[in-house]
Amino acid sequence: MSTERDASMSTERDAHWYAAEGIAAAVAHAMLVQPGRDDVTAAIERDDWPRALAAAGECLRWIALCREVLGGGSAARTGLEVDLLIAGGARPGPPAAPAAPAEAGKPPAPDRADPADPLEAIRSMTPSTVVTRADAERAAAAVAAADAGLRAELPLRMPVRRTPTGNQPAAETVSQLERLRHRLGLPLFDWEAWIG
Repeated sequence: MSTERDASMSTERDAHWYAAEGIAAAVAHAMLVQPGRDDVTAAIERDDWPRALAAAGECLRWIALCREVLGGGSAARTGLEVDLLIAGGARPGPPAAPAAPAEAGKPPAPDRADPADPLEAIRSMTPSTVVTRADAERAAAAVAAADAGLRAELPLRMPVRRTPTGNQPAAETVSQLERLRHRLGLPLFDWEAWIG
């Protein structure tokens, strides 16, 4: 069994991780984040700046959920739990390692926000009574950066089909993933929770 570790995620990545947390995050990305990005783009194309800002906030919430799942958190979070995660200032995934002390005689490095951090992006979007095109475009850029960071962490991408009733995962992909989960002794994935 091999493990993959980096500075931001200390969760062991084995076949069970891919079949459980990896699939849950990939499905949430396909069913919630991808359509959210489409909503942001469509609102900007219609010059509906408030709707673009609201869609960006919702999309960033789901990106935060996906990163939480990839870090070993529960995929069963509700919207309220995601909001509490955001309000509490927590970061998705395991706690970050303490910062290295500054070298003697040198000032500490400035604290720079991670452009791919969905929680930081949400906190930076200041609600106002008048939303401008610039506000909507900044929000869309924040979503794009956070989504790019998430996609780099996802173990797989779920192809989706657009149907009159919404997005649906590709049937062959679902079948292959269920076979993998069965071989690993995992229960069936609750697809209806994400697409129902």
